Amino acid sequence: MAESYAVLGRTLAAKVREMVQWWERQGLGGLEDTRTPTGKGIYFKNNSGQTIPAYGCIQASGTHENVLNYLTVERAFDYSAVQSVVLFNGSFEVPDGEFGTAQCGPVFIATHDAAITYNVGDRMGWKSSAFTIGLGAPLVYLGADDVVTNGCRVAWDHSCMSGQSVSAIAAGSSGTVRRRKADGSGFTTDTTRSYTAYNDSGTEVAADSRILMFPVDGRWVIVEVC
Repeated sequence: MAESYAVLGRTLAAKVREMVQWWERQGLGGLEDTRTPTGKGIYFKNNSGQTIPAYGCIQASGTHENVLNYLTVERAFDYSAVQSVVLFNGSFEVPDGEFGTAQCGPVFIATHDAAITYNVGDRMGWKSSAFTIGLGAPLVYLGADDVVTNGCRVAWDHSCMSGQSVSAIAAGSSGTVRRRKADGSGFTTDTTRSYTAYNDSGTEVAADSRILMFPVDGRWVIVEVC
């Protein structure tokens, strides 16, 4: 009988390889307990019009329920669209129109812009119309990850921060602020880290004012401390 062969596409072959490697890491071929719980994958279809890189930051844009239930995603963050959650792609790029699996968390591998060197505790967030993250909200930088160029590990952090305005920020406008970090006796201003924040109040925030910074829809929103 003649042998038959099947050829897998590049993306599908990569996913099969990833699944086999995961299986081997679990030790499921040996005597280990096979009941170890694992997180269910978050399946998505790429509707961004571009190839999503490995560990890229993406935004859920809808859901589809059929034989395979999945989310549709685009580049984060489209503020003209319905507000939704941000996800992080897995370890393989996903061409436009194809399917991928997002990370379950609570710690995520992401790629950051290379503009600065990040420190543990820096607050991070997604960049508009990009797959990378940078200084912002509402994530916290946990450290580098050399699994990919400019890779890092982040986790959600929705807590507020103490800060200080650099220059005056008019009502309804964005400006530059700096974080005030806790020390043994109080707080000091970190002049090495600048964040963009939005003044959503009806009053201008003067330069060098003490403020509180709150993460709202992926942006820092500030309130002046009276």
